[in-house]
Amino acid sequence: MKRSIIKKGLAILSAATLILAAGCGNTKAADSTKEDVTIENEQTPANDAVVSEEDKKVTVGVCAGPYGDMFEDCIQPSLEKLGYEVEIIEISDIVTPNTAVDEGEITINVFQHSIYLNNFNKEHGTHLTYVTEIPTAGMGTFSDKYDSLDELPDKAVIAIPNDVTNTARALRVLAQTGLIELDQNVEQATVTVDDITSNPKEFVFNELNPEVLPNILDSVDAAIINGYFAIAAGLDLSTDLYNEKVTEGYINVIAVRESDVDSELTKTIDKIVHSDAFRTAIEDESKQYKSFTKPDGYNEPSKFE
Repeated sequence: MKRSIIKKGLAILSAATLILAAGCGNTKAADSTKEDVTIENEQTPANDAVVSEEDKKVTVGVCAGPYGDMFEDCIQPSLEKLGYEVEIIEISDIVTPNTAVDEGEITINVFQHSIYLNNFNKEHGTHLTYVTEIPTAGMGTFSDKYDSLDELPDKAVIAIPNDVTNTARALRVLAQTGLIELDQNVEQATVTVDDITSNPKEFVFNELNPEVLPNILDSVDAAIINGYFAIAAGLDLSTDLYNEKVTEGYINVIAVRESDVDSELTKTIDKIVHSDAFRTAIEDESKQYKSFTKPDGYNEPSKFE
C-alpha cells in the first residue's frame, strides 16, 4: 500500500502528483509497513461478480486523522484479499476530497459525515452519496488553560469550525453541556452564533478553518475540534473537557459518486464494513477505534447480503 499526500488546491491527481511526499500531519509514516489483519475462522465477504482489472484499482481520499488509518487497518486487507489494488491519498483540506471523487479523479473518500456531504452537494453542485456509515470519533472540547468546563471564565474565547455544518455541530456540542442554548425554531443542522438564545457567560466565538484549530489552543480559552483533526494532532479525546454525544447525521460515511452507488466495489465495501472481520479489527484493544461511536446497523449484515 502506498499513501500519498496531496496539498490543498491540486485539482488533478496525475501520476506525478501521486508521488508527492510533503508532510500533512499524517498519523502514520507514509512508507510504514502495515501488519495485515488476519482473522482466523472469519471469511472475507464473497464477491462473485467479474470485475475488470481497471475496476480493481481503488484510490481512497482521506484527511489527516484516524479514518485513513481505519480504512487501512479494517477495510483494505479484505479488499486486497479480493484482488483490489488500494492507494490511500491524504488531502490537506475538506473540499478537494469531494470534488476529486465527483470528477472521477479518485474512487471514494472517507472523512465526512452525511450532513456535511449533503450540504456540500447543494453548495457545489456535486453528485455524491454514501455507501455506509462507519465508527466515528466525536468532536472534543479542548483547552490548554483550563481543566474543566466550569473553569471557563466570562467572555472566554472559544474557537469553532467555520464551515456551515461544523459550525452548527460545534454549537450543538456546547449546547449539550448546558453552557449555551440554541433557538429550537431554527434548523439545527445550520444554526449559527446568531441563533444562540442564552449565553450567560458571554462567550466569544472565533470561527476558523477546522484543520487549524488544534494549533491555536494557546491563543484561545477553548476550541471545539472535529475528532479526526484532534487525533491527527495528537490530542486525546479521553482527556478533553467534553466529548460530543454523536447524533444522527454526524456519523462519518464512505462517499462515492451517485453513478457508482450500485457498483461491485460499493457492494463489496458495504459487505466488508458489516463483516465480523471489520468488527474484530475495530474492537482491537491496541487501536483507537474501539471508543468511537458505532453507527446504527453496526452489528447487522450488509444490505447486499
